[in-house]
Amino acid sequence: MPMVQYGVLERTTAAAYAAAYATTTAMPPRRAFYPQLEAQVTALQQLSPAFRRVTITAGGLADLTLTGPDEYLGLFLPQPAGNLHLPANMLNPRTALAAMPEPLRPDLRWYTIRAHRPERAEIDVDIVCTGHDGPGSRWIRSVCVGDEVGLRIQAAPYGSAPPTGHHLLLADETGLPGQLAILDAYADDPGRRFTAVVEVPTEGFLHDEVREAGVHVVYRGEGEPGSAMLPALRACGIADVDYAWACAEAATVAAVRRHLVRERDVPRRRVMASGFWKVGQARL
Repeated sequence: MPMVQYGVLERTTAAAYAAAYATTTAMPPRRAFYPQLEAQVTALQQLSPAFRRVTITAGGLADLTLTGPDEYLGLFLPQPAGNLHLPANMLNPRTALAAMPEPLRPDLRWYTIRAHRPERAEIDVDIVCTGHDGPGSRWIRSVCVGDEVGLRIQAAPYGSAPPTGHHLLLADETGLPGQLAILDAYADDPGRRFTAVVEVPTEGFLHDEVREAGVHVVYRGEGEPGSAMLPALRACGIADVDYAWACAEAATVAAVRRHLVRERDVPRRRVMASGFWKVGQARL
């Protein structure tokens, strides 16, 4: 796939931000180049009442190398009844989107690659289709096989994890696909021991792959995000955490990180915490 040379100012700014964050958190690997691809939806599967899997195909996926099992990507979603127009490839894709005429500007939403099959040049992306609002949720409820979609490949948060030790994986429904991808990738790795906990509203957010992976499930029902996760984390008596990965609602992730650092003495640079959405705002 064609490479893009990012500007000096873009690269310098990005490097400065990365260096600052690296002093306080586990940072994902960085790419020298972030591929953008025109793609097509080739299959859809309803995994559960709340989860839909979309299979996406693009020629550039055949030679794509992931930086880790929980690689995330941006989906450029065309305007309703419109054609797909990709923005210029810049280090900050939102800057590029802002420069596009509004009628042509796609929405951008971020998700995790659940599976990558380079031999077929395709990926699976699992998306919550109920209980959340915004362009991504509306798109997954209405998308059809044959629809165009754009891809922006980023990096894998778990890519910075140490190769051995006890790894704690914490997620809500939005972080669940990445959590499962990590567990799948290292199911036979004797050097890593996993404790995985997911908080979901109801059983409708679960599917067979969650049960097969042995994830501990807690239900928040109508409660606020994190209302089941934090009590479960405090009660479980987890000890000797060598690395923690937390992907969920923003306030939940912040509270989990504080708990691990202040109460469990996990070093800040061994905690990868990412807020995937925020209560009261459309999911990022």
